[in-house]
Amino acid sequence: MSAKLPKKAICKWDRDTLEQALPLLADQIAGATLVCRKCGRAAQEKRLLCKPLKLNSLRQGKDAKD
Repeated sequence: MSAKLPKKAICKWDRDTLEQALPLLADQIAGATLVCRKCGRAAQEKRLLCKPLKLNSLRQGKDAKD
């Protein structure tokens, strides 16, 4: 596999793709700025998530309630 992530959303990856892309996915998770509202996966790139939502919007919502 090349050093690029697949173009489709993470939840659409098959098991082999996931296993091969785990090191690249680890980088996405470490610097995640988005979370999927549908499946809960996290990433830096919007294209990797089905229904992306900015994590900051969730954090701000929590801060406002405290």
